Amino acid sequence: MSKNKSINLNSAKIISIRKKLDTDINKYWKIIRAENIMTKKAIKNNQGSGFDLKSLYNEITQMAKKRIIIKGLLMSLNNGIKTFNYEEFKKTNNYDIFAAGEAKEAIAQLKMIPTINPSEKAAKGKKNMYKVEAFTSAKISSLIKEQQLKANKFDANLKKFNDNTEIECTNDIADKFTNFIAV
Repeated sequence: MSKNKSINLNSAKIISIRKKLDTDINKYWKIIRAENIMTKKAIKNNQGSGFDLKSLYNEITQMAKKRIIIKGLLMSLNNGIKTFNYEEFKKTNNYDIFAAGEAKEAIAQLKMIPTINPSEKAAKGKKNMYKVEAFTSAKISSLIKEQQLKANKFDANLKKFNDNTEIECTNDIADKFTNFIAV
C-alpha cells in the first residue's frame, strides 16, 4: 500500500526552486550552443564540459516540465489556493500559458544552436570533416517542429479559452466598460 507524500512550500522556497531551474536550464542551453560543433582535436584533448549534449537536452526538457509545475504552484499560492492538484492544474488555461511559453523558449534556444553546413558536410564527407556536431541541422529542425506542434496545441487551447470563457460583471463594473463593447 502506497502512502501519499506531501510537502509544504512557501513562496520563498518556490521562487528559489524556480530560480535554480532557470539557472540550470540557461547554463545547459549555453553548453549545448558552445559545444554542438567541436573540432576532433578539441574532443581528443577532452576540451568542453564532457556532457553528453543529447542527455543535456533531455534534462532541459525535464526541467522545463518541472518549471511549469513550479509556476503553477506559485500562481496557486498567490491566488490563495493552499493545496495543489497537478491533474486539475493541467486542465487550466494557466497550464497552457506556461507550457506554450516553455515550448516557445525551446524553439528560440534550438534556433541558436550552431550546426555544420549540410552542403559542406556532403561535399567533404562526414569522415573528412575536422569538426563534429552532436545535433545536426536536420535533428534541430525535427526538435523545433516537435516543440512547435506543442506550442500550437497550447496556443489553440488558449484561443478556445479566450473566445469561450466569460466572467460576469456586476452593475458597478459593467457601467465602466459598456462603452467599450460593440453591440
